[in-house]
Amino acid sequence: MNPINLFNLLEKFLNSNDEGISINENYCVRLKSPMASCYECVNRCPELSINISDNRIEILKTCTNCNACLYICPNYVFDVKRKNGEELKKHLTINNNIYYFCSKTKIEKINEKIKCIYEVDTLNIITILKEGNNLFFITGDCNSCKYSYFHNKTIKRVKEIAGFLNREENFKEININEFDAGSFLDALKNNDNKTGDSIKTDAKDNRDNDKKDEALDRREFFKNYFKGIKNSTKKFAQDLSIDDLPFSELYSNYIDLGNKNDKKINKLFLKKRKGIFLFLKNNEDLMALLNIKLPKLNKNCVFCGNCWELCPTGALSYKKSKILLEPFLCTGCNLCKDICNFGAVRMYKAKNLNEISKEKVLLLQNQKIP
Repeated sequence: MNPINLFNLLEKFLNSNDEGISINENYCVRLKSPMASCYECVNRCPELSINISDNRIEILKTCTNCNACLYICPNYVFDVKRKNGEELKKHLTINNNIYYFCSKTKIEKINEKIKCIYEVDTLNIITILKEGNNLFFITGDCNSCKYSYFHNKTIKRVKEIAGFLNREENFKEININEFDAGSFLDALKNNDNKTGDSIKTDAKDNRDNDKKDEALDRREFFKNYFKGIKNSTKKFAQDLSIDDLPFSELYSNYIDLGNKNDKKINKLFLKKRKGIFLFLKNNEDLMALLNIKLPKLNKNCVFCGNCWELCPTGALSYKKSKILLEPFLCTGCNLCKDICNFGAVRMYKAKNLNEISKEKVLLLQNQKIP
């Protein structure tokens, strides 16, 4: 067996947790039309494990579950099958310092790690820096890593966000060789003790029991910590009325589709879109950071139907002699632009909530827009 293949299989085994990649082919622009310009998942897969034919997407056996494909696709075609349906917390906090550790950094007693910093959600990055917290990425030799493309792209994105928010001093990437792990672990332990959630051990306990109690202290701390976050999020959701949202009609129609839609629902897609819209409701001034692009039509349109019939998310539709756009469902995947033979579609950057808050008429069949 080729040594490279052996290492790939070993990594796949080590990363395996009975979770795999699920695929929603209905949302893939390449399967909708060979004219689509997007081919990023195939070209950027570190293991070249994605194959797209005329009618299907195939994940090859060389896949190591690095999950990079999840962060490439604009339509969230790829998702992870999870046992409990919940994502684990993958960062550590000391006061107002947020730390993300790359899985390549070998530090004992730190289990909260990510495979690569591309896993850090953009909305989380914006929120951390906007609130004045310090963001630290503890990484390894990223330039020689097979995920270097994703690492460099994420670093560039974080710097753009930090610059926009005037928070350049709040972000720092630290190589593991320059990171004082001992001091960090001491600070983390002291921070845990300050929470008041630690369980004091009896002085008469032996050393073995002390170690067990220390482990229990940490479990209890994180359990209560996560419980607090969950409760706060739940309360926010309960207090939030759909009518409070500027896009209330869209929200009610698309967040809870259930089995009403005749095609398979991409739950990750809806979850991500919901997150973006809820974020923008309270942070309209940060809309430029999300680079939301929507299509416009010009007089070249002949109403051939390709754009609305092939739109993978259903954002474009045709009703009563009108071409309509549902901004909530539009990801700016560019398929409508790619497949238009008449140059009738162009993409523009949305500037405010009004542009994404309600269904829009892009073109009337009897009254073309210049």
